[in-house]
Amino acid sequence: MEPEILADSAREPSQLREELHTCRLELAALREQQEIDRELLATAARAEEQLIKLSLAVDTWLTKRERRSRWWGPLRRWLAPEMPTRSERADLALITSSNLFDGAWYLRTYPAAAGSGATPALHYLRRGAWSGKDPGPDFDTRAYRRQHPELGAEVNPLLHHLRSQR
Repeated sequence: MEPEILADSAREPSQLREELHTCRLELAALREQQEIDRELLATAARAEEQLIKLSLAVDTWLTKRERRSRWWGPLRRWLAPEMPTRSERADLALITSSNLFDGAWYLRTYPAAAGSGATPALHYLRRGAWSGKDPGPDFDTRAYRRQHPELGAEVNPLLHHLRSQR
């Protein structure tokens, strides 16, 4: 017989019962922790779902607000600087029609953009691209700039990509 088996068989039954009891207590504690972890994961999943719904709602609200404001005319820039200019509208139409731009994703990834009052697309057009922010999960602004060093600082990488594909 091996020495470990001999050592186990030489133990007292009371000692073995005590070790078994300790193992059962540890197992119960681990199961309790596992249940707590499951609840935390479920809570996190629900929070993620709510965040997605909220970001979609904010994106939709800002976009509708932008569309309603077009009648303001020349006063728009003075009264609401977060509204697009006439020259920006064509760029915004191209950005928002692209599957590379995801307004809700943009708001979740860059929450400060929501505080600007502009739509996610307008924020990306005016500020996001210049600071290296991505318009969606499928377009890397910085990588595009590295691949196209001929682009100046004034050229929006996403617009360049979309126009070059046409």
